Amino acid sequence: MKRSARIFISVAEDSADVHAAALVRAARELLPDASFYGLTGSRLRALGVDTIFDFTSRAAMLAGVFSVVGHAWRAMRIVRRAWREQRPDLVILLDSPELNLRFARLARQLRIPVLYYIAPQTWASRGYRNARIARDVDRLACILPFEEPYFRSQLVYADYVGHPLFESLGRESPVERTVRRLRSSSDPVVAVLPGSRRHVIDTMLPKQLEVVRRMRAAGQGVRAAISCVAEDRYAQIRRHVYASGFAAEIVVADNASLLTAADLVLVASGTATLHVAHYRKPMVVMYDAGRVLRWPYRMFGRLLIKTPHLSLINILARSRVVPEFMPFITDLEPVARVALQLLGDQTWREVMVRGIDEVVTPLEASDASGNVCRMIQAMLGDAPPQRQG
Repeated sequence: MKRSARIFISVAEDSADVHAAALVRAARELLPDASFYGLTGSRLRALGVDTIFDFTSRAAMLAGVFSVVGHAWRAMRIVRRAWREQRPDLVILLDSPELNLRFARLARQLRIPVLYYIAPQTWASRGYRNARIARDVDRLACILPFEEPYFRSQLVYADYVGHPLFESLGRESPVERTVRRLRSSSDPVVAVLPGSRRHVIDTMLPKQLEVVRRMRAAGQGVRAAISCVAEDRYAQIRRHVYASGFAAEIVVADNASLLTAADLVLVASGTATLHVAHYRKPMVVMYDAGRVLRWPYRMFGRLLIKTPHLSLINILARSRVVPEFMPFITDLEPVARVALQLLGDQTWREVMVRGIDEVVTPLEASDASGNVCRMIQAMLGDAPPQRQG
């Protein structure tokens, strides 16, 4: 990069803000003349990235695609005005295709190059978006190994960069005192990860706690410990624990200690499964998309969803490494039964951990932020890649 560059960056979720912050920190080393501004979360702002709109604080309250679209119109107006007043040399979009593919289209219309980091999961569903991606995105940075050949087959200029989650996981370490406290009794520790969004917590945590209650009712003594991603979720989680009628410890912003102590993890589907996998812990993945979507899924879901597995670990392994109950849960008894069996079957646990290890070991060597910085450098150089499509 021969001159200073103004880079617009867009995040709409807290997780994307984490990965964007890692990218900006890497860019400060590798691309010291670049300046960033855009749609940010708290972590990007803490790094001094100028904010024109904060979508992440709203995303925590949103309950799906329709809510995102409503806020997207306002964000689009703000971004369009910002690009007129302060035209970027490059647009970097992270995840959240409902919002960011709109920005990609606007950038194409204005002839601003686009780097999309954390590819939309069109390999699972909504494959029709590939035409838009090929048309509107100059380069796509993929975080899963199989995504690069998939998107290239769709005429998208795609490169695998590694998974950014493992950059942050490599920096975290458990607190020994917390681990000892969690393991202070002879009962096995069941860690409960209900997600970070408020509506997901409200949906999943009561079900996860009911699974724990059924395990106890079956005679299995277990100690439940619940992951709380931040202080502002503590009161919400505490209400669900109180409603469950039994004690459970709430561990705030310390999954390293919680997962180190855990014997078994009940985890809501998503990237959190990779977090659990990093600690090589047996897990049961569960997710319920809700009653509203149940009948449409039964009628049309398998026409839209292309992968035989739905949890990320199983998708990466291309086999059923971990039990998954999703996208709907109508009966919790099978979940509790599998959790009990997994807790008591050492052979199954060892086989599962070996399968998990085979999936995550290649991902843990990721240098995603550094690789994306090199893509940025190429796109801002004398001969940027030509747009495809």
